Amino acid sequence: MNEPLSEVIRIRVTPSHAARLGEAAALSGLSLSNYIRRRLSADDTLQEELTLLRQIVADLGHLRDTRLAAIESAHLLRAMAKPEHLAIAQQTLQQR
Repeated sequence: MNEPLSEVIRIRVTPSHAARLGEAAALSGLSLSNYIRRRLSADDTLQEELTLLRQIVADLGHLRDTRLAAIESAHLLRAMAKPEHLAIAQQTLQQR
């Protein structure tokens, strides 16, 4: 649902900042208002992505345990595998 653009926010910027914003808006083919609105929306999206990235990085601590479990599984499979199966697996790895 699109809300009407009814609220006005006034901010103060330096003349050089206003000029840079105006130039960027013109280069993007947008009005200054639309350009700034898009920039604000992009900042919101960036903040959401940063929050998600921080959570993923925090969860990477569990990866070490997962990696060790995968190595252990590989060792167990190797111990159970017949020599001809090991040779096929090694050939497959060498082809990559």
